[in-house]
Amino acid sequence: MSTPSENRITAVNSRMETLLDIRNLEVRFRLREGIVRAVHGINLRIAPNRTIGVVGESGCGKSITAKAMLQILPSRGKITAGEMLLAPRDGGPATDLAKLHPKGPEIRRIRGGDISMIFQEPMVSLSPVHTIGNQITESVLLHRPASKPEALDRAIEMLRLVGVPMPEKRVNAYPHELSGGLRQRCMIAMALVCRPRLLIADEPTTALDVTIQSQILSLIRRLQRELGMAVMMITHDLGVIAETSDDVAVMYLGRIVEQAPVKELFRNPKHPYTQGLLDCIPRFGKGRDQKLTSIPGSVPDPFTTVPGCPFHPRCAKRIAGVCDRGVPPLLSKVGPEHRVACVLYDAPRPEAAS
Repeated sequence: MSTPSENRITAVNSRMETLLDIRNLEVRFRLREGIVRAVHGINLRIAPNRTIGVVGESGCGKSITAKAMLQILPSRGKITAGEMLLAPRDGGPATDLAKLHPKGPEIRRIRGGDISMIFQEPMVSLSPVHTIGNQITESVLLHRPASKPEALDRAIEMLRLVGVPMPEKRVNAYPHELSGGLRQRCMIAMALVCRPRLLIADEPTTALDVTIQSQILSLIRRLQRELGMAVMMITHDLGVIAETSDDVAVMYLGRIVEQAPVKELFRNPKHPYTQGLLDCIPRFGKGRDQKLTSIPGSVPDPFTTVPGCPFHPRCAKRIAGVCDRGVPPLLSKVGPEHRVACVLYDAPRPEAAS
């Protein structure tokens, strides 16, 4: 008789529209001050050829979720529960990334091969003492059968593909010799040189000016179409989400509080936190005197355990005696593809507290 885990893996294999199926993922950090639950029971499906945007304030668990997928958590971080089932390339069982050793050969084959990541700050992520070419060819030599000259040719080809001018010259440059926009393009080239099935873009336009930001986002969309990969776009910028994503997951304090197709989320946001994020966006045509709305308070200290809904201390629609007692599950209360974790959409609906 098959086990529940084997049944779940078989189910993932039978649904080719699912590339990565994350189920009940939990990540904790054991620090001197105590235990920090950075990610609480995340459930997320990533489909081929689609972009899922993950949005939320700093400290909500977006980047930790991505690093858990690649088993590159900081030394004190650990996956304590859940599954991350990666569909196989050519048949066979799915691979549970959560069960792989962070330094084992299997996850090393997946990093850069099946899943690649663009990090927030290229000047920190790129080695300052190695040329751009050395850093890109290292990935090719690790994941693909190629000689050093072949790997170098592939690096030059990828730099040309991402729009780096004079790639034959830039391949021998060091990161400090390039502008911020070119460094980010080199990071993208490094992430895509082995043609991964999933690209994780963690704040890929941080610290770039508006013109370069638009170019980078357009580049990722174009490469997605050409390479047929899935993209996980992590950002706090709803404008980036609107421009790039097919589906959106809104995170708060380590949980997904709302998930929907991008047009549905912007047209009909349901969770008070999502509504607050959208209200913070300046509107055209409102004149110079428009006042920007802000969400009161701030994200709680990571060592603080918030009883009930994690957002209720900042929520203007909270229900006394309800929101502070139980964590609402992420349910399809508002549409077949629109899920929200909020008691406001349970019936009967009590009056909100003042």
